[in-house]
Amino acid sequence: MWALKKLHLYWDVAANFRVSHTNELDEFRYHAYESSSLCKEKMKYLHDKYIWNKDFKARDLVLLFNSRLRMFPEKLKSKCSGPLEIVGVTPFGALDLKNKNNETIRINGHWVKHYLVKVGESHVVVVLYFT
Repeated sequence: MWALKKLHLYWDVAANFRVSHTNELDEFRYHAYESSSLCKEKMKYLHDKYIWNKDFKARDLVLLFNSRLRMFPEKLKSKCSGPLEIVGVTPFGALDLKNKNNETIRINGHWVKHYLVKVGESHVVVVLYFT
């Protein structure tokens, strides 16, 4: 005990000092958590702002992503095949597609995207058929 008093180490002062520092650390962590959640919300908003809903209807033209071409990648080879015509749409997003040989296949709607056609010299439009 004599050595502690000689070095001016008092237990009650040291304990209060540690408690105050742990409280400061907890406050710092809380503010860091809040600021990170605000940053995550902003990033989610910016990400979701550019997501387009794929609404497919019958007689739309689409491109089908061919996942088998990933095994033999070539720089100039397209990974999409088509255009294919949509024959039917199920409520859960599956599509019935008709190819050039009039064969019908059913695939998931995540594997297709709208077919864009160049009209004239500089305009790109989506070809939609209204029934």
